[in-house]
Amino acid sequence: MTRPAAVVTGAAAAIGRAVAELFAERGYGVVAVDLAEPPPADLARTPGIVPSAGDVAEEAVNEAAVRLTLDRFGSLGTVVLNAGIGGTPPLEAPGAVERFDRMVAVNLRGPVLGARAAAPVLRSRRGGAIVLTASVSGLAGDPGVWAYNAT
Repeated sequence: MTRPAAVVTGAAAAIGRAVAELFAERGYGVVAVDLAEPPPADLARTPGIVPSAGDVAEEAVNEAAVRLTLDRFGSLGTVVLNAGIGGTPPLEAPGAVERFDRMVAVNLRGPVLGARAAAPVLRSRRGGAIVLTASVSGLAGDPGVWAYNAT
């Protein structure tokens, strides 16, 4: 059976969860991707939502989410690339550069890989939407969150 379907990343909490639940409430099939393993039990029980655990900084996770959506729902029309992380340590702190690298992987690389995985499907169907969420922190300086602001 074909029904409208979406992939939503960062779907275990906050904006991503609200988006996944709203799409499901409106009749979409949703593959809800999040790093949380196992996925939150109540999200897994929501009709229309199929949780998928994985790191969006990995190309295979994004490709698998698109395949799962097509396999389960027969279509893909929307991708909401919402996964992101914060937690910026002071610039001089041990591990600050490693944390920045991780933030770049999730907050920048993740959306690129998500769009890359979905674009051929959307193009072949002659339409759809790729939505990227962002923080207002990218527009102004927030003391103490330099890496998050940059990503």
